[in-house]
Amino acid sequence: QMVGLVEFDGYYASDITAYEQQAGLPNVPLQNVLLDGFSGTPTTNVLAVFEASLDIEMAISMATNLASVVVFEAGPSDKHFDDILNTMALSNQIKQFSSSWFLGGIASDTNANQVFQQMAVQGQSFFQASGDGDAWVNPIHDPAASPYVTCVGGTTLTMNGSGASYASETVWNLDFSPPAWSLNGNGYIGSGGGVSANYSIPSWQQGINMTANQGSTTMRNIPDVALTADNVWVIYNNGQSVSSGGGTSAAAPLWAAFTALVNQQATNTLKPPVGFLNPAIYAIGKSPNYAAAFHDITTGNNFSAGSPTNYPAVPGYDLCTGWGTPNGTNLINALAPPDALGISPASGFNASGPASGP
Repeated sequence: QMVGLVEFDGYYASDITAYEQQAGLPNVPLQNVLLDGFSGTPTTNVLAVFEASLDIEMAISMATNLASVVVFEAGPSDKHFDDILNTMALSNQIKQFSSSWFLGGIASDTNANQVFQQMAVQGQSFFQASGDGDAWVNPIHDPAASPYVTCVGGTTLTMNGSGASYASETVWNLDFSPPAWSLNGNGYIGSGGGVSANYSIPSWQQGINMTANQGSTTMRNIPDVALTADNVWVIYNNGQSVSSGGGTSAAAPLWAAFTALVNQQATNTLKPPVGFLNPAIYAIGKSPNYAAAFHDITTGNNFSAGSPTNYPAVPGYDLCTGWGTPNGTNLINALAPPDALGISPASGFNASGPASGP
């Protein structure tokens, strides 16, 4: 399995190697696909260079034996987004993609949505960060609200002891005050969520009680799911490191790499790739298997001074973390069920008849 990443700047391969060495991870091959004349050389935009390293490092942390991470790189301009998406769709050997970037100010991109639908037909999954500015107070930028992508929010994870096991999660919300940077335009930092002003609610998102979570029953709600977005170690910009990295831009590549694990199991049991995940995710969320397949995030919110009541975490689906985070193997098995096994009783049994019989 391979993971493909949308990037609008370069990265230093030595940073990725150093990260793997310090984390005790195997060396995952990196492949660069350079578009629109971009050389791949990192620019002086440290945030963009940080983003590229973060995405790669998260992918190889979740799926440690990937065949490769394929980095689709163009220059630092939103106008190249569609070119990257078109090239990704042509790279049908890659079944999972991640984007931590937005079409600045664009609320509905027809070409992008056509490509996302093509990806779905081809069995490809696309994960998009939900934004890092708490509840959206401005129109949600594409492709976060697109009904053809899986939108990913963020959580703060607490471990038992020194990291021996999972303890709990809450909504990622740093509650910084302005003038903190924020894509959502409100000067605060936390898991992005909200209601689209442009896309009607998809069929798979219908049938959810939106009273407690303050969601919409007529328009598309985001995010769909979530993953770790806080206290992430990153090595970037030719040897710099930070232990407090994160954002939904960490959560999206983690989900793409998790889907590589799902597709690994699907391939090994001769099943097709899972493709566009939302119909399956929402079916699981509405089913009795939800509690086993997901960690339901029920504490926290993505409130800010600019949006002091939207949105709270509630049991089940909410506009902070969607359905929550994967409960490991349980969700893998729910999305790509392993082949059934015939188990004989411990006491043995007697049978008669031809070899081809029951």
